[in-house]
Amino acid sequence: MTDLAIRRMKLVIIVGMIFAAASLGSLRLAAQAKGATPVQVPTAPSGGIDASKMPDVVGIHLGMSPQEVVAKMRMLFPENHQRGLGLTPGFAKFGHAPDGPWLQTLGGKADACGNNECAEFVNIVFNGPPNKQGVIGIDRAISFQEGKRPTPDTMMAALIKKYGPNPFVPTQGTVGWAYDEQGQLITPPNGKALVQCAGTVTSGAAGGPTPTNAAPEYGLTGTNPLKAADVADLMRNPCRVGVYVLVSMNISAQVVNSLDVKISDNSEATRDVIAQQQYLDAVASGQQQQQLNKAQQQAPPKF
Repeated sequence: MTDLAIRRMKLVIIVGMIFAAASLGSLRLAAQAKGATPVQVPTAPSGGIDASKMPDVVGIHLGMSPQEVVAKMRMLFPENHQRGLGLTPGFAKFGHAPDGPWLQTLGGKADACGNNECAEFVNIVFNGPPNKQGVIGIDRAISFQEGKRPTPDTMMAALIKKYGPNPFVPTQGTVGWAYDEQGQLITPPNGKALVQCAGTVTSGAAGGPTPTNAAPEYGLTGTNPLKAADVADLMRNPCRVGVYVLVSMNISAQVVNSLDVKISDNSEATRDVIAQQQYLDAVASGQQQQQLNKAQQQAPPKF
């Protein structure tokens, strides 16, 4: 893979992060334009998400804890500082709450054949507190070495074996699958459109490189406190519900040159962002009450 191709790949990831970090206000405008009817906020599975039943990329499943993912990523992406290989963590911390930092993203880069000819990038996104942390999004981009590039039929057979039969085909070279949060394949009538929701609401903004340099997180922009109307507007985005896998193949001369796989639990991401804003609202309310109590204890000025 050339340096230009790598830059383009990184640009795609960054653009995805920017899109996912869009404010509630912009989501509201998009929803109103579509005139969509809001749906109910998805309920978490009884007993929580079983990561082992959820779709995965290179053994990293949706719902896995940060500790599990870090251990696996270290084996998949050994460090080589001279070549810029290995792991890149991204930490976040609430801008207006006393909680400590958390691991928000974890990127990995490998290059098995040298000279970036078969470079591989994996970006993992975790939800933030107060909910229990787990993987909500994974993006894997890989290029194949010349002379070892598979045919589209070979690649499709491997993908069907991994993710299940009868995938949706939104466009040529793109296939997708929809699941419920028990990890079972589902076939919604609008599945061809829905599978393109993979990764659109789960990619985390780039965090700080260390816990002490964690990037500030402020929750949903412009919604303090969060109201039922805000949630209804949020849920007009059809991508706010579902578990998806979307695979895009770069095909030329009857071989697959590169591959991008996105998987995400958009339902969990939605629950998390709502819970996070509600938590921040409660913190702000408590801080305001403390300030009021302190003011009430002050002696009045003399007249």
